[in-house]
Amino acid sequence: MQPRTRRWLVRAAWAVGALVAIAAALAGYVYSLLPEPIGDPPTLQTQLFEKPAQPLPVSGRYVGKSATELAALIKSRQATSTEIVREHLHHIRNTNHRTNAFVWLFESQALAAAAEADRKVARGEPLGRLHGVPVGVKEQFGIEGQPQTVNATMFQGFRAARNSLAVDAWLAEGAIVVGTTNVSRLLFDFQTFGEIYPTALNPYDPARTPGGSTGGGAAAVASGLVPLELGGDMGGSIRVPAAFCGIYGLKTTEGAMGLDPQSFPGVPGTLRYKRMAVSGPLARNVDDLELAWNALMSRWPEGGARMLEPKASLRDYRVAHLDEWAFGNDRVRVAGDVKAGLKALIDRLGAHGVITTPAQPGDFEAMVAMHRMLSSYMAFEKVPALFRRLMAHRLRSQDEGRFDYRETFDRLADLDPARYDDLLQRRDALTRRLEAFFADHDLLILPVATGPAIAHNPQHLPIDVDGRPVAYWDYFLLPIVFNATGHPALTVPLGLNAQGLPLAVQIVGPMYSERRLIAFARAIESLHTGWVAPPAK
Repeated sequence: MQPRTRRWLVRAAWAVGALVAIAAALAGYVYSLLPEPIGDPPTLQTQLFEKPAQPLPVSGRYVGKSATELAALIKSRQATSTEIVREHLHHIRNTNHRTNAFVWLFESQALAAAAEADRKVARGEPLGRLHGVPVGVKEQFGIEGQPQTVNATMFQGFRAARNSLAVDAWLAEGAIVVGTTNVSRLLFDFQTFGEIYPTALNPYDPARTPGGSTGGGAAAVASGLVPLELGGDMGGSIRVPAAFCGIYGLKTTEGAMGLDPQSFPGVPGTLRYKRMAVSGPLARNVDDLELAWNALMSRWPEGGARMLEPKASLRDYRVAHLDEWAFGNDRVRVAGDVKAGLKALIDRLGAHGVITTPAQPGDFEAMVAMHRMLSSYMAFEKVPALFRRLMAHRLRSQDEGRFDYRETFDRLADLDPARYDDLLQRRDALTRRLEAFFADHDLLILPVATGPAIAHNPQHLPIDVDGRPVAYWDYFLLPIVFNATGHPALTVPLGLNAQGLPLAVQIVGPMYSERRLIAFARAIESLHTGWVAPPAK
């Protein structure tokens, strides 16, 4: 070997070695920034996810009944809360393995609470709206002493120090929390899978997701495991699972129930960044939805006082509708069966004298970008800057250019608090413009998502829609825009498609129009198919 060649190889070896050392040091530094998991992994109630060798007795007298019916039976002393709660606990034990809807059961606590509820009835004490009724709660919400992991290893040992305010609202109205339900990892997906609990399955087709992040709760309500679920929605996390499981789900007006730091584990961070996330109920029928919403609002009478009243009759509503929201030279693709279900509903409304108008609000692209930017501050505030910059770089490299996300990526890389007020002012402007739309239209009806429940897709690959691919996150554009503005929206089920999958639409109203949305949903309940029980296994 020539001396010059030898010297070149030696220098090259040193250079490669130096690069390897730098890469190792960088990897070590990055690893050092990763947060240590909180505590030890929880010991799961594995029997919840397995078919029991011997089913527990279920009389069938109470499972499947509505919350309204169960509350009436208890208050009239035709049934006890203990009987009702025990039967629901047995039903969960027998069938939860089909969906992995519940991840924790609080059997002894629930039965003790039910016994106390029965004693209150016997003593003739005043009873709350949900007195003695079994309910589920999304695992994101704090329940004192119980796991609150949001299905993530980093919170694996976290137990709530106190109840979330929304949980307390239902407890004050007499509800019996029988357990908590499955969620997406860190609540950040439209499917329900993560690092701690088994993947949640859709009760209409286990090869599909029940949606996310309140996927377990929606599956539980649709399957009759409980009549009500307390959910959370920051970008469709109530409405998408409700749509995928064929039930009602209400995203409430942002601010109507204040701000709840206990709706996520750990240190809450900067509270002014906690935007868009709201609590709301899921139910199989409108009466139960109203009952559950009123029980929530009992804690926030000031929010209830701001609610718009319903119209005097169905004919008095002016309803806007759209299927594929157009923006620029593009549009949000919607599956044919969803469009057909929406059209059938609009045609029936017209036949009943409702003024229906095809119309869409403006600012779609700006609302999508606003949701992404607000989410960046809320979700990534505590993420080290290096990670955020790497994430922004990766997202830029993968961006297909359908939306202008340049500012979103810039803000993700540099969450400058000084620029946040400007973002809020722009958000307020978007909210005002959507309120102006509702000056001409009382309600807006549109799809919840591009199509019905999707097959399990942990890699977030494109989704086939009527023979054409749709990017994973683009399948869920229609719900997020109303989190960006704070407006309330209600998922209304429309029965099943030809494949036996639930179809649904969302009805959106002005700020503080929950009472009107619920009244309208009740007025049209006879005009469409609602919840349909999943097939018996």
